[in-house]
Amino acid sequence: MDGMELKPGWWCWLEAPVVSPGWGASPILLQHVEPLKTGKGLLRLHLVQPIHPIAARERVVVLRVLFRGDRHLTGTMKDDDGTIRTVIVAMPDYGWLETYCPILMRRRPPAIPTFSVVGQPPLPGPTATEHLDAIFGRTPARILRGASADSFGNHHPPMPARQGSFSLDRTYPPFDAWMIARGFVPTVMEEKWFIYLEGGRLLFRRSWTGILVYEVEAGWRGDELHLGQVRVNRDPEQYGETQDDHDRRLLAYLITVVLLGDYAPFPTKEAPGSEEAALQAWSQAGKASLP
Repeated sequence: MDGMELKPGWWCWLEAPVVSPGWGASPILLQHVEPLKTGKGLLRLHLVQPIHPIAARERVVVLRVLFRGDRHLTGTMKDDDGTIRTVIVAMPDYGWLETYCPILMRRRPPAIPTFSVVGQPPLPGPTATEHLDAIFGRTPARILRGASADSFGNHHPPMPARQGSFSLDRTYPPFDAWMIARGFVPTVMEEKWFIYLEGGRLLFRRSWTGILVYEVEAGWRGDELHLGQVRVNRDPEQYGETQDDHDRRLLAYLITVVLLGDYAPFPTKEAPGSEEAALQAWSQAGKASLP
């Protein structure tokens, strides 16, 4: 049968119609494609689905191909609950991502080139596939795990003996919980934090020194994530803040802008809108503080 052929290592999208946009329409990374010798157009697909409650998952599905076009396949697939679904498999594009993954695209928009050459056309932004690589990672292990201690740098000092504590006591709904649990790995100097979930703790490290500033108790309540007691660095040689109330507000701000990719006003100690406030925001949050 002529037409599109599925290949391992491709990002695709899989299911239609979608039960709930945002959750039910995850792009998938194909790991293995196995034609079944039945003469009925059956393919066994091994895939990774990053957008899924709590964490990404691996799946194995059998696709019955009914039509093979130049850019897509259509067929049927038996879902986990036994439901037969109509399926379209195609390479993702931004139109599809914006339609079926609107929260993700709002929270994690594609990077736009920040410079141009006089007399030359604007530099292109990333393709949809490149954007998915940037969000989730390129390997199945990275997609499944999210950020981990070995995702960035090799200097991870422990929390010092001088420390404070306070309670955050916030519970995040499922999609926000999934984003928080994936953590954040910096890619440029302007990103100031390296954040990852490990052993029931959400760790906030300064990206270029590895210094641990916040260690937050994290526990799942179904598919919601509760963040409770916080230990905060109080070694003056590592971290200069001394006020728990400010750290509580700053930590909530970092969760919102860095992990969730949403907007929040910076909890400045300076006059709002002043140059000093802008410098403080940049020092603490880097490019995440930009509107």
